[in-house]
Amino acid sequence: MDIYSPFNHLQSPIWIFDFDHKQIIWANDKALPLWESSSHDELRSRDLGKDMSAAVEATLEEYRETFKQNKTIKTWWHLDPRKVGKNLLCIFSGINLPDKRIAMLVEVVGDESSIRRELAFSDYSNLALLFNEQGNLVSANTVFTKNYGSDLSNLASFVGDIDIAQQWISDAKNNLNLKHSRLCWTGKSHIWFNIETKWLSDKSQLLLQVVNISKEKENLQRERYNAEHDFLTGLMNRRGISTALKASHHSSFPYHLLFLDLDSFKLINDTYGHAIGDKLLRAVAIRLLDTIRGRGLVARFGGDEFIIQVEDRYIPNLVQLTQEIISALNSPFYIKNIGEISIGCSIGTAQYPKDANSFETLITQADMAMHCAKKHGRNCSYHFQPHLAETLYRKNALRHHLSQALEIKDFELYYQPIIDLNTMLLKGFEALIRWHDDSLGHVSPAEFIPLAEETGQIIPIGSWVLRSACKQLEEWNQQYDTKLIMSINLSRAQLKMSLLDELKLIIEEYNIDPAQVALEITESAMLQEFSEAMSCLDAIAALGFELYLDDFGTGYSSLSQLQNLPISTVKLDQSFVQNEHDSGKAIVEATKAICNKLNLKVVAEGVETKEQLEYIQSCNFNYCQGYYFNKPLSVSELEKGILSTLLTKKQTQLH
Repeated sequence: MDIYSPFNHLQSPIWIFDFDHKQIIWANDKALPLWESSSHDELRSRDLGKDMSAAVEATLEEYRETFKQNKTIKTWWHLDPRKVGKNLLCIFSGINLPDKRIAMLVEVVGDESSIRRELAFSDYSNLALLFNEQGNLVSANTVFTKNYGSDLSNLASFVGDIDIAQQWISDAKNNLNLKHSRLCWTGKSHIWFNIETKWLSDKSQLLLQVVNISKEKENLQRERYNAEHDFLTGLMNRRGISTALKASHHSSFPYHLLFLDLDSFKLINDTYGHAIGDKLLRAVAIRLLDTIRGRGLVARFGGDEFIIQVEDRYIPNLVQLTQEIISALNSPFYIKNIGEISIGCSIGTAQYPKDANSFETLITQADMAMHCAKKHGRNCSYHFQPHLAETLYRKNALRHHLSQALEIKDFELYYQPIIDLNTMLLKGFEALIRWHDDSLGHVSPAEFIPLAEETGQIIPIGSWVLRSACKQLEEWNQQYDTKLIMSINLSRAQLKMSLLDELKLIIEEYNIDPAQVALEITESAMLQEFSEAMSCLDAIAALGFELYLDDFGTGYSSLSQLQNLPISTVKLDQSFVQNEHDSGKAIVEATKAICNKLNLKVVAEGVETKEQLEYIQSCNFNYCQGYYFNKPLSVSELEKGILSTLLTKKQTQLH
């Protein structure tokens, strides 16, 4: 059965055009005379792309894209089959083929001759008007008069301007393609129409194809409103405020842009659920509008972020305004069935045009300033400073180069000696990553490690450090016949059960005793999902690896955590070792006392002077490291120095 047979019942000529093969693949009987064709087979056999111009091909491609959006096109189309020229008014639409491709369905609704005889070409949704050369109405089709009456007299009245009417007639005479969406007077009311013009040269008349688009206009305005406003709060959204400010920039007074982020909003969502979070956001929006009180624009940027724009002339003191906003949001919110909820906010500000001329740049600047407000303790405001842009540029550059550093082997491991304080001999090394980039220079781990954790790149970097340090340990085991300890830092992100398989492969590949490897975890890392990390650490310890707790004293871990961790050694942060005040010494001595009770060894980090060394010795620390002995060194520096001396001692003992 012909799948297109339902189209046979249409009285209009109709056919289906294959875009890809430039062929008609189906046509009804009415279409054959238009194409000067004797049969369906003959019409389907024609290669319509043979003489097709590039312009027509481009037009058809535009039509195909339009059909993908489920839209139709009504326009004039010129055919010249067998060199017989024909101007046809057609409706083009998309139709899906069995192989899922889209083709073009063409329905001819009229031609020039039938339109000139009577304006009966229109279907029930299309209207037609015919004017003479002077712009007077000659005729209107019955659909128009039925819907809008017969009071319209001339084109100037219809378009509302005599100059425009004369221009339309002139353009049509010159064969210019004229299409307009315009609010027109029908003789009784103003209606939005889509209008296409056609000059009928044999009669010296202007034909208007007219379609009522009032509903579409209303829908468009509604869609535009919805697209530019936040459904939850009713405020403008990011797109809305961007459109408003971009439109006014050419004549706008200087203004301040405020980027506001609610502090600890995630905690509200996690505690009470998103429905309560949404109620709180609506309440915040109401308070912001009440605080600004018509002095500027308020928008919800997304999530718990808001944008406020206020012209300078309305706010003599920006700091005072930000304090008004902060105070307004600091007052408790009453949420039904929950009670009072308290929340704060951090605000970043930037000024137009002093700080930037574009909305996008101002947003970026105010956002950066807001994050500075967060760092300054939250519930405060911070104005954009130029150095913040430099910081952001640096961070973006680091992120880009960091993604390539492993691949191009820019990383290198340095090793800082760890000294056994009982024998004053070398116990081992801490492996420390170093990065030298050709364009960025030497990049501190304090700068790129947090960025790597933020981007997730810390996982492959951490794996590289593990493997490289263990490989170096194997080489030194063979070269110096010694059992040094290799201390390696782990990121919190690495503490997953998959790490166990990686560690097993490494010790098997390099034939390393796990007891020679000390894996360091920071105290602050253990505050994050403690129970999840514990199972991984227990499994690592069961494999025979040493576990060190690094930077002790800086992460606020509880003593209960400390006694439950499967660690053998605590590394006291250098800030306490180097603190010569009584408070610093009290922490050093308390740490040693706690570790003695828990049967843990202690490493003092950052020993830089003889006095510091003598003090930690008096406290009976087990190990230490620091610049007093050696800074982190490259492999070649170590092998020429400390390890070379070690090898010499070994050889002396053998003889």
